Amino acid sequence: MKICENCTACQTRVGWVGLIVSLVVAGFTVFIGIMNNSKALLAVSLCLGIDITSALTVILGLRLANKSINLKHPYGYGKIEFIVVTGLAVLLIISALVLFGTSMKSIYFLEKGPDQWLTLLAALLLTGVNWLKHKYTKCVGLHFNSPAIINMAEHARVDTFSSFAVVIGVLFAKAGLHFVDPLIAIFEIGHILKVSVNMLMGSIRSLMDISIPQESIESMQEAVQQVKGVEDIGYFHARHIGRDIWVELSISVDPEISIFEGKKIAENVRNYLFRKKDHIGNIQVQFFSHTVQGMKTA
Repeated sequence: MKICENCTACQTRVGWVGLIVSLVVAGFTVFIGIMNNSKALLAVSLCLGIDITSALTVILGLRLANKSINLKHPYGYGKIEFIVVTGLAVLLIISALVLFGTSMKSIYFLEKGPDQWLTLLAALLLTGVNWLKHKYTKCVGLHFNSPAIINMAEHARVDTFSSFAVVIGVLFAKAGLHFVDPLIAIFEIGHILKVSVNMLMGSIRSLMDISIPQESIESMQEAVQQVKGVEDIGYFHARHIGRDIWVELSISVDPEISIFEGKKIAENVRNYLFRKKDHIGNIQVQFFSHTVQGMKTA
């Protein structure tokens, strides 16, 4: 795939493009789905709700990345996007369960499926839009190595296949097999529930400031020990605050050096960790010697 060059504006624009396109297309599919009784099309509109959530996450992440820590928010603003994702995930789960109930009702009562040409054209249009959105967001995500944007692209790719499944449902409805459309909706709802629950659990874990994986901690400890002047590591704590990692650690230094030299070593540790590890929000380093009980902070 050819990667765009000189497209730094895309990084700022991609979230808004994804949000606006998803909102417009979701409104259109909800209208057609209700008018023509297509449960599968309504399920696809819920899938677009996941895309809307992803786009909001990207927009909030880019906006908050430029905000500095201050006295009112000493731990930054990283949790805002997870609060938004938590609320939207709950709404998606509730909507998916309601749609599951109506889809099961359609199958049980043998309700007439969407056999109108308008539904077929809407599904084909939706397939094309989702494919173009996938190509665009994947290009930007790969160019800037952004997991959030690449995640948007993956959702758009899944939506492409979901939209095409609606086309199949309409064709079966035209052949008299009206149960296929709600059946496709049920499969889509399964995907929506899985992704929404994962989003919800991931956001809750992030809001609870969970510790980073042990292998990452060990990797950072090894990096600290490579800094000249560090004799040993006392405690080492690293946790997620929003999307960033906050680190607190203590190091032991030569008791013969001055406080100024000890502070310089601690500052070197901070700078080295910032270079070695991505997405670090803040690092607090305390230094001490074996002969001094007090602890100094850098």
